[in-house]
Amino acid sequence: MPSPEGPVPDLGGLLHPILLTSLSWLGLLGVLVAGASWWLSRHPTHIFERARATVLRSAENDAAEPTARRFLRVALGLLWMVDGALQARGDVPAGFRRGPLAEGLASSPAWFSDALAPLVRVWTWHPVVADATTVWVQIGLGILLLAVRDGRVLQLAVAASAAWSLLVWVAGEFAGGLLAPGAGWLTGAPGAALLYVVGAALLLLPWDWWTSGRVATLVRRWAGLWLLLGAVLQALPWETWWTGEGLSAPFNEAASNDQPGFLSRPIAALADLAAAHPAGVNGVLVAVLTVLGVALLLTRSSAVVTAAIVLCGATWWLAQDFGVLEPAATDPNAALPLGLLLACALRVWEVPPRATDRATEPASRSSTVRATLVAGFAAVGVGALLAPLAVVGTLLGPADSAALAADSGGLVLLPPRPVPDFRLTDQNGLTVTQTNLRGRLTVLTFLDPVCSDDCPLIANQLAAANEAVGELAGQLQIVAIDSNPVFTRVADVQAFTRSH
Repeated sequence: MPSPEGPVPDLGGLLHPILLTSLSWLGLLGVLVAGASWWLSRHPTHIFERARATVLRSAENDAAEPTARRFLRVALGLLWMVDGALQARGDVPAGFRRGPLAEGLASSPAWFSDALAPLVRVWTWHPVVADATTVWVQIGLGILLLAVRDGRVLQLAVAASAAWSLLVWVAGEFAGGLLAPGAGWLTGAPGAALLYVVGAALLLLPWDWWTSGRVATLVRRWAGLWLLLGAVLQALPWETWWTGEGLSAPFNEAASNDQPGFLSRPIAALADLAAAHPAGVNGVLVAVLTVLGVALLLTRSSAVVTAAIVLCGATWWLAQDFGVLEPAATDPNAALPLGLLLACALRVWEVPPRATDRATEPASRSSTVRATLVAGFAAVGVGALLAPLAVVGTLLGPADSAALAADSGGLVLLPPRPVPDFRLTDQNGLTVTQTNLRGRLTVLTFLDPVCSDDCPLIANQLAAANEAVGELAGQLQIVAIDSNPVFTRVADVQAFTRSH
């Protein structure tokens, strides 16, 4: 959907080279670590074996991990991978600033917006670098959660996942939208990132909690509270869910997204129903959320859990449009991760894992290969998590040129490249070449010497800026190239220069 400020610039030409360069270095790191792990496995030492067991502790004991825990770990890892892939789109650096960031600032209380100002400034001043950093952090979290089942590396990944999720919840989702009007179950409040925090917390629990059913009980009770909160938000009169315009808004927005007709037609029909009978539709939704929430708190019935999962699926499709179909989407919204968490409470998981103890067996070739791959992917994941350290100076520095491109409605910022050779004559009849300009900061523009609207204004602004820098003017070169195909004489340029 076009931004009211103009078309959203696609900064993929700047973003993707950074991501590809980072990928090559991370890939090289993974290959080196995997190679070293393979060599050490063929020449084992007590220190290496002990370190590998402490750091990874996964390749030889995969069957011992509780099934529900493995499901959640893989699901959370895949969610982070999807989030990273969405973040890597070329329209996100500018689209996030104009969409979620601008809307969140406008709808949040002043004290909250002021508190987030430093974080917002990082993105608005360095949209491409900030987005690339976000991509690699989320991809790194996904890789680690998928590749490593236990040990210090997984603990690092889970802790980082929780910390990053809280940062996203505060600075990216603006407290899940709770401080803005229109917060409710349909919009995903109190925020998808908060569900990622819950998932990370569950992965830190002892394995016997999973096999004994204590985690399933925690998930049911926690999900029950989430559904009851959704019912309260949907019922609050000032959240506008009892009006036709307010209740139909998320459905209308979802139906307007680009998607096949068989997906959008049911959404559009539901939008019409909500607009015509808002009290009845919202009343049914509040009742369903309340009943399921209370049932999850009081029972351990798989039927109730399944019904809650079905509700999450319907909400994810009809109200949240799968999350990823929204403009500038950076995650699948809240209904999907909530449904995945609820799946961990199904009694189908209550099958004890096969007990295996291969610690005393000689390492087989397949287990060695698995351990080598785990080491390589773990190195890539840890390297991606540490990527922000390499650009912290940039993120805390002054605004870069990508900030201008992200702010404009039609300006296309070209990828950095050397200035082509040129040979031109200035207003004094002297020759100016690319070589003459090297060594000093150069501001270059194109002006029409007979233009009477924009060009004089630009020239006057450049002259004022040159005077404003004072003694530093000697370190700055201001160059304007004649862009008029007819008035190309030295006298034409000289007259314009004297006037402005």
